[in-house]
Amino acid sequence: MSRVCKKRPSLCTDEPLAQTEVLQKLSLLRHMLSSCYGPFGRLKQIHNNVGGHVLTTSTSSVLLKALTFSEPLLKLMATFVTNHISRFGDCGLFTGIFCIGLIENAEKLNLGAAAASRVYKQLLKESVRYLTSDCCGCKVEVDFSSIHSLMALAHSVITSKRACMLTPDEAQHIISITVQAFLQSVPCDSSGRTCFGRTVTVPLQGQPVRDSAVFSGLLVEVSMQQSEELQRLRPGPYKIVLFSTSLSGDLSEIGEAKLKMHTEVNPEGALLDQLLLLGEQAVRDGVGLFACQKVIHPVLQHYLREHGLVVIERLGAALMEPFVQMTGAIMVESLYSPVLDKAYGQVGGLHVYRRGSKELLQLLPSGEPAVSTLLLCHRNETMLDELKVTCQRAEHILRLTLKEPYALLGGGCTETMLSAYIRYMSQSKAFQAATALNCSHSQFLLGTEAFCCSLQSMASSLNHGGQHCLMDLTHAHHWVTAVDMDSQTSALLSCSCGLMKDRPGLGKTYVNTEYRSFFPALIEKSDCQPRLLDSFTAKLSALNVAVEMACLVLDVKYTIKDVN
Repeated sequence: MSRVCKKRPSLCTDEPLAQTEVLQKLSLLRHMLSSCYGPFGRLKQIHNNVGGHVLTTSTSSVLLKALTFSEPLLKLMATFVTNHISRFGDCGLFTGIFCIGLIENAEKLNLGAAAASRVYKQLLKESVRYLTSDCCGCKVEVDFSSIHSLMALAHSVITSKRACMLTPDEAQHIISITVQAFLQSVPCDSSGRTCFGRTVTVPLQGQPVRDSAVFSGLLVEVSMQQSEELQRLRPGPYKIVLFSTSLSGDLSEIGEAKLKMHTEVNPEGALLDQLLLLGEQAVRDGVGLFACQKVIHPVLQHYLREHGLVVIERLGAALMEPFVQMTGAIMVESLYSPVLDKAYGQVGGLHVYRRGSKELLQLLPSGEPAVSTLLLCHRNETMLDELKVTCQRAEHILRLTLKEPYALLGGGCTETMLSAYIRYMSQSKAFQAATALNCSHSQFLLGTEAFCCSLQSMASSLNHGGQHCLMDLTHAHHWVTAVDMDSQTSALLSCSCGLMKDRPGLGKTYVNTEYRSFFPALIEKSDCQPRLLDSFTAKLSALNVAVEMACLVLDVKYTIKDVN
């Protein structure tokens, strides 16, 4: 069919960062992401231009997927950030804001793209060297013998998402069960099981948040009539069989193939006979639980229940892998061959729970709980969707600590400390570094200023209420106060991460102002524990991704955009 409108040629833009419109779009995206950043971030409501569902969120992964970008550079950045989140689960907003800050500061200081890229990459190496060294004051070792560090990590993720709409008590409850679900997935004896457990998240709308809980094994929704039958179950264990193919008798396995049948053959009857043969084998082999990913024919269901079997249908693709992991069953993919003995699995028992109008069947594991279920309740769909994503991110962050048992101080303290360190090291090695990077001394200092200002702006982005953001001149921690720093009535009690207490004579300066460079001093060991911790692995990756993405965008000379 010919086009109604003639296709217009694509638009090629030379030096896109020299275009005012592109810079305005970058600035708008930075403001949007910054306003969502931190525990006091603002919510965003998104819907398309013809109405429809309204999405409310402050989570970067949800936000960027819902937005439509017409500018190629913004599409590229959104892809970078989403890929980072899919791997590390956190610091998506940090990645986007820091990257755009590096680009804008380079443009503002009139720093050439080539020089900016070389300086940024060198400062990134210095940042990674500092954060991974023993003299780093913002790195904390995660002690798995104490739950405090795990709770602080989960607290930083869960309380930063305001669309969850949690009261302080509800937030504490969600943090506790998230950490509990994570701990249940860690094997007690690594030699006994080679793989970690899995947590399945089940959302339940309309129930109070306090009804959220962690259950060993799997929770599966069943009908009210079926739950009444299940109340009379014998104690476990139960032998189970699991089908991944449809047992509804709809010829789904054949697909688009052509069949030749004798006129006297009834295909529906033949399929039902085959299904009943499977049912007879299950009864004969002593199966107690008959489960299927898809639909089970009503006649087969009736036959199985008459013989005392528990029938579960419509498990869904998401539950198949954890079901196999927990029970040891092998998925049966065909209904035309007998089930082998090795395909059977086992559950330790069954238990029925009622939550509101829902009937939930708990499948208990027969040994160590390789699978657990996190039941999340909330008052409406929007809050529940955000809570589900947030808890999954929090658990992912906790899992990352098993590979690298470290965390970084939260509340902006890591950013201010890192910026103070970079300034100190850059000023002392400016001449040698500029020579090695083949740039002038002034270009290196301008690049350092752009890098450090972008880091400090990350700490300032956590403040959305007009407070003053300060940095102490000894340890370089981040402080927030609602009063003037020169006032005699100071509202400062501790720094943003909670590790450092205020004391008389501790000099402070406003963030993003000039100050004498200094090496951030380590805090002597005390009984104080940080309230806020960020993922070490995720933030280290976010720094790398942001700098690499900023260098790539600065180097772009042409963009081609389809205008149709």
